[in-house]
Amino acid sequence: MNKRKRSQRISKAFRFLLLVIILLFSTAVGIFHQYDLGWAAPNVDAFCPFGTIESAFTFIFSGIMIQKIAISSFVLFFAVIILALIFRRAFCGHLCAFGAMQELFSKLGKKLFKHSFQIPSVIDRSARFLKYIILLVFVLWTIIAGELVMRPYDPWAAYHHLSSPEIFTGFLIGFIILIVSLLGSFLFDRFFCKYLCPMGAFLGLLYPIGLFKVKRNEDSCIHCMACDKVCPVNIKIEVNKSVDSLECINCNLCVNACPVENTLYVAGPRKVKASPNFIIFFSILIFAIVIGTATAAGGFEWKMPSITETTEQISLFNPDYIRGTDTFKAVSETSGVSKHMLMQRFKLTEEEYNKAIREKAHKAGFETEDVRDYIREQMERME
Repeated sequence: MNKRKRSQRISKAFRFLLLVIILLFSTAVGIFHQYDLGWAAPNVDAFCPFGTIESAFTFIFSGIMIQKIAISSFVLFFAVIILALIFRRAFCGHLCAFGAMQELFSKLGKKLFKHSFQIPSVIDRSARFLKYIILLVFVLWTIIAGELVMRPYDPWAAYHHLSSPEIFTGFLIGFIILIVSLLGSFLFDRFFCKYLCPMGAFLGLLYPIGLFKVKRNEDSCIHCMACDKVCPVNIKIEVNKSVDSLECINCNLCVNACPVENTLYVAGPRKVKASPNFIIFFSILIFAIVIGTATAAGGFEWKMPSITETTEQISLFNPDYIRGTDTFKAVSETSGVSKHMLMQRFKLTEEEYNKAIREKAHKAGFETEDVRDYIREQMERME
């Protein structure tokens, strides 16, 4: 094996390993959030950069900040934007946990069928616009509603609630979309990314202003079409001088598949080249610096704060900050609503009063939002 092939193989393996690690970490966050295992992990919204888009537009047009969106999601979004301005959609190609899951299912599909399928081009071209429509609909809907309306439809949020009774109440549609996306990826490669992902749609709109992109040397190209065969979003690379498609997720699998040196490469201003390995390390570095700085400044949410901690931090009780992980006892003590009233309204035993809200909610068929509404109502009466 020559040096070039060895470098390509290492680059592909490292990229896939990075995606798997991110997927495993995200999965662990979901498990720790659902169960009391020693780490009060924040919910999936704290690690979702798309929620920032919804919240930002809502704040700009209505002055409302969506309560479920944590500062940490703004931090991640900032890192995603920095990366997008340099290496376009490298977040999608190297760091997206849901993208990693789709690739795993795609690999399983290829093992079984020996190849991946393609949706007929006339359907494919039209279907790709769907994610832009989804982006517009949810941004406008969120602005009007003033809340995170996408959550019940979010397959990634559904994935993090697979072990929760909420999966068939609050996340049923998201669960169906999750199943469709994974089955689709089993057959067609990155199904959700190509047709349904609003975050991908947003980054696609930013694609034209990114500095680096894949380019092709026509003189040395042998037209083997190895690049086209490995592209997970089915871009025709072999016939273009550069990859200008908004669909490109900048995974650089095409660059690592090209058998001829300096034929497919990533280049930016003044013909500066960046190797696939450099882009992977740079992506990690950007996120490490941004997240590390935010963590040191206390602006990244690694732990779900209790209602007691939040009330102490802002010196004010706000029902919107009540979490399913909070106990009824903590809610009573911080809100001033009596223990007796809470126990009577939600039919609590003494043991349930001292346990997390979601434990009783899952059994009794109500939501944490019902507790927020009740506390808000009682506080208004006390004023």
